[in-house]
Amino acid sequence: MSQLESLDERDQIIFICRRLYDKGLFAGTDGNVSLRLKGKDRILITSSSTHKGLLSRDDLLVVGMDGKVVEGQGQPSSELPMHLAIYAAEEKTRAIVHVHPPWTLAVTLSMGSFPVDYLVESKIFLKDVPVAPFCRPGGEALARAVVNLLGEGPAIVLANHGAVTRGKRIQDAFYAAECLENTAKILALGSMLGTLRPIPDWKE
Repeated sequence: MSQLESLDERDQIIFICRRLYDKGLFAGTDGNVSLRLKGKDRILITSSSTHKGLLSRDDLLVVGMDGKVVEGQGQPSSELPMHLAIYAAEEKTRAIVHVHPPWTLAVTLSMGSFPVDYLVESKIFLKDVPVAPFCRPGGEALARAVVNLLGEGPAIVLANHGAVTRGKRIQDAFYAAECLENTAKILALGSMLGTLRPIPDWKE
C-alpha cells in the first residue's frame, strides 16, 4: 500500500491539493478536488474560497448527490454542479481534480485545441483532450458541456478557465493533471523554438 492509499479520504485530498499547489496548478483559492465516498451516495469536496496549499480537514465537506451539505461547515466549491454531473454520468469515476494550469491554458488560448499527437506520454495516457466551450464557472451549463465531452481520456480543458481530470483513484486524476500540464509546457516551448513535429506513423 502506498503512502497515499494508507490515508483516509480527507487526508488524501489534502495530500493531493498540496502537491498540485506546489506544481503551480492552483493559485490563491483556485480549483477544487473531490472524492466519491466508498459505499455511500455522497462525495467529499473542498469548500469554497479555500487555499489548496493550506487546506485542513475542516475545509472539506460531505455532500449528497442532491447537492446538499451532509457534513461540515461552509459552502462547497462553486464547481459542485460539475463534479456531481461527472459522478452521475460515470460510475467508474471516483475522484475529480479541477485545476487552473497556466501552460495548458496558454496552449489552448493560442491554438484553440489541445493536441496530443506530439508526445508519446500524452498520446498513450491522455488519449484525447477535448476543449469545452466557455461557460460561466459554477453553473449547470458548464456541467452539461463537460459531461457532453466525457470520453476515453481522463482530461478536459475548460476554455478560458482551467481543466478537469478524473480517475478511479485520486492519484489517477492527479497524474492526468500533471501529464496535461507537462505536455502543454513542452508544446509551448517547442513552438517557441520552431515547428512542432508530430509522432511519425503512429498506430494504435
